[in-house]
Amino acid sequence: MIRKLYIYAFIVILIIPLSILSTPLYEKPVSNSTMLRVANAQQPLGKLGMIIILDALNVSTLQLADTPNLDNLINEGIAFLNAETVLPSATTSAHVAMVTGAPPEINGVVHTYAYNASEYHELLPDETPVSYGYMDMLRAKTLPEAAKEAGVKVGIIVSKYKLRVMAGKTQAADKLLILPSEIVGGDPHEADYPFEKRLEITEWITNATISTIDEFYQYILSGESALIITHYAEPDYIQGALGTRHPDTIRLIEFLDSEIGRIISELKRLNLWQRTFLVVAADHGFTDVDINKNLLAADVSHLGAITVEHIIAETAGLLLNIYLKNPDEIADAVSALKDQPWVKSIWTRYPVDSANGTLKDVGLDIDYAGDIVLDIKPPYYASRYFSVGCHGGTATKVIPIIFAGGLLKKTTVSETPTILHIGPTLAALYGLSLPNATVEPLDIIAPTAEVSMKIEPGIAEPDISVSVEINYTILGDVANAKAKLFVYDSNGTLAYSDEKALVTISGSVAFEISLSAEDTYTIHCEIVDEEGNILGGKVGTLLVIAVEKPRFPIEKVVGSFVIVIALSAILIAIPVITKRKKKI
Repeated sequence: MIRKLYIYAFIVILIIPLSILSTPLYEKPVSNSTMLRVANAQQPLGKLGMIIILDALNVSTLQLADTPNLDNLINEGIAFLNAETVLPSATTSAHVAMVTGAPPEINGVVHTYAYNASEYHELLPDETPVSYGYMDMLRAKTLPEAAKEAGVKVGIIVSKYKLRVMAGKTQAADKLLILPSEIVGGDPHEADYPFEKRLEITEWITNATISTIDEFYQYILSGESALIITHYAEPDYIQGALGTRHPDTIRLIEFLDSEIGRIISELKRLNLWQRTFLVVAADHGFTDVDINKNLLAADVSHLGAITVEHIIAETAGLLLNIYLKNPDEIADAVSALKDQPWVKSIWTRYPVDSANGTLKDVGLDIDYAGDIVLDIKPPYYASRYFSVGCHGGTATKVIPIIFAGGLLKKTTVSETPTILHIGPTLAALYGLSLPNATVEPLDIIAPTAEVSMKIEPGIAEPDISVSVEINYTILGDVANAKAKLFVYDSNGTLAYSDEKALVTISGSVAFEISLSAEDTYTIHCEIVDEEGNILGGKVGTLLVIAVEKPRFPIEKVVGSFVIVIALSAILIAIPVITKRKKKI
């Protein structure tokens, strides 16, 4: 037993000095801060693409209102007050066309809901066709999806739930905000909906947009790109309730103008305007109708003028998709419609002599469109709702499109754009393309650069060489571009700078730097043109810290040796003393 106690005691004696020796004499504090300190914050290095949609903004109504902010964008940017949207000239189909760059026959979405003509042809007489929604019909990649895949921050703020379709099948958005129903309260389509509530929901959209800009600001500041799409439901609601010329309609358009002014002011306050490409557009136009001339007042599923078996899907009042049970009866149906006073145009799935053309002619050659697409002549309309204003047909295809911002290249555009050009042009801002687009992007974007930066090592000792590699692609025609590098300490003081000429529009350039003082440094790289305008850049961090080299722990060795001797002496002395006591 005594022998075991001796063994345990010796083990303890050895452990104590070893523990002393293993304790460091000095521990160097290491910074764990991950906060990015951005120097030269007055010039963001990334870029912001913005689309602001004013639902159903009618060009003729716009000209009646006092809109200083829109007027300024028109005067300083590139504006088209005679641009066109797609058919149907309706909210869901127009927005999907905008963000895909493709008409409904390509992107799949002909309206908020529709039937499938081929399926209807095959049904038994007593069977009801399936109604398809916008997400069911969508079959093309959207701008937010393409942008998100490329690492662009995406924010979508909309007044209508259905416009989440812009985020695509994958619902690609870092921030998707939909106007809450509790904010809306009643039905904005109704004439008695309070005007103050219209202002409130409009202001909510503006506040959400400004909040998103503020949230994305740090990313853009450090060289990342962002896309924000904002949708205002007005003046669509109020025009349907009160008409395009009502004094409250004009007042609301003027309020919308002031809200756009708030957004632009925030962009300028953050110095983002020079790094912004802005599009302001309507999704479709609007026209007044006679509330008593609703063709669907008696039956919302069938049109009385057609005697053959059919079913209809109304499209915002001025366009009807007519699905025939027997497609061979198209000519008979067209003959019955041709001479009606409310018929403006007729397009058919198959050529018919008395029709105005085929579905292919208007971008609707798809099963979700009717066998007959009927364009209605105002003041007549066809809707499940009674209204004093409508859209959907050719009478409301004309829309305003305004391009503005610091990244706009002021140039002459030879063609009048359509709503299809918006998505591809914004995609080009990020060096992307939309795979289903049927038009080319407009050449109206100022040169920019896509930039990435690699710092090796990310943590270095003083006076040790650090490599900063900048990879870049210049988007646009630029001569004599340069790469500039700035290094700032934690106080924002410039610690190092250098620049190198770029000989190609795409490639890499490397800088070698060394810093003497321990600190957390901000590495700030820029690609600039010959006039010094920033095309793009990136911001990163470098931690410079001395590695403490351990010295020989003489104090610990001596101390441990003394402890071992003392404990050993005590351990040896215990049995000697014990034996003496027993003899006594």
